[in-house]
Parts: sequence; structure tokens; C-alpha cells
Amino acid sequence: MPKPETAPRKQPRQARSGATVDAILQSAAYILVKDGWQGFTTNRVAERAGVNIASLYQYFPNKESIVVELQRSHVDASGRDTSGAMASLKASGSLHALLTTLVGASVDEHRAAPALHRIFAEELPRSVRRVDPSREARILATLKELLRPFVRNVPDLDLAVFVFRTAGHAIVHEAANNRPEWLGRTELVEEIVLLMERYLHRPAPRRRMTAS
Repeated sequence: MPKPETAPRKQPRQARSGATVDAILQSAAYILVKDGWQGFTTNRVAERAGVNIASLYQYFPNKESIVVELQRSHVDASGRDTSGAMASLKASGSLHALLTTLVGASVDEHRAAPALHRIFAEELPRSVRRVDPSREARILATLKELLRPFVRNVPDLDLAVFVFRTAGHAIVHEAANNRPEWLGRTELVEEIVLLMERYLHRPAPRRRMTAS
């Protein structure tokens, strides 16, 4: 079975066409959250957006391309929301302060649209799940740079940053999917920070006693 086309047909160049694309994406998000991937069709998106199907197809060849663009927009918005916080992180005075900001930003990102996060992660077919390896590599490199001054007795920083990123994101994602009310509790951030602080700031390894 051929892989569906996932690139938009054209980018909006005028305010009117930009408003049309925005309406399509907003309608797509609503239908995905309400009815899931199985209930998601281009006809339903066009009807809710108030555009005819021909206008929708001017920008998107199929429903897969709409979802890929929706994911891209969501990721870009999350990046803009956290860029200011990331710029000030280098001045953090402690690992605790740094982790509190990082974990808090992750929680805020998921709190913005927890249902949409769940759809992206659990319901979409693999062919339309948008994964950007270069973006993930940049995130890991930034985390490594930020954490390096504060970690103690970590033998492999690359591995530790990967574990920190993967485990922290998994906890927040699981909360967003199954206990979204916890995303508004400061205790969630505090518990994740406690876990990661102890992982990244370890006691010195004990010296082995040698037989005399």
C-alpha cells in the first residue's frame, strides 16, 4: 500500500488564504479530539471550517497531510512558548532551579492540549506521526549544555541526558493522558524534579576496600 502524501499542496500567501488554513487546522483539531482518527474525514473538516471541499484540497491533498501540518503547528507553537524560558536557563543558580523550569515547561506544553497530545501519540497511524530527528537532536544538545555544570558523578552525560529526556517526557505524557488534572498541581513538577535531581546529582561512588 503506497504511503499517503503528507505535504501540503501549497502555503497560504495572503491573509484570506491564511485564515482559511487556520480554520481548517482548528476544525481538524476539534474533530480529532471529539471523534478520534476513525471519525476524522476531509469532508467533516471542510464542513466545520465553513469551506467547500475543493478549497480544502487546494491546500491539503488528504486528511493525512492535514494532521501532519497540525502536528507541525503544534510543535512550533510549543517551541515559541518555551524559547524565552530556555534563554534564561543558563543563569540558573542550581540544578534544582534548572530542573524546575525545564519540567514546568514540559508540563505547560502538555497542559495546553492534553487530548490532542494523546491523539498524536496513540491513535494516528505511523505513516502520519511526525517525527523530526533533527529537532530532537537539538533538544538533547541543548539539555546537555544546560545540565553539564550541575551534574555530579554521572559517568556518561549523553546517556544520562537521554534518560532524563525520555523518562521525564514519559511521566508528563502519561499524566496528560490518564490524569490530566495532575498537570495543574505543583506537586507533579516537584516529584519529577526530586526524581531527576537525585539521578543527575549522585553521591561519589564508594571506593572498594582492598585486602591487605
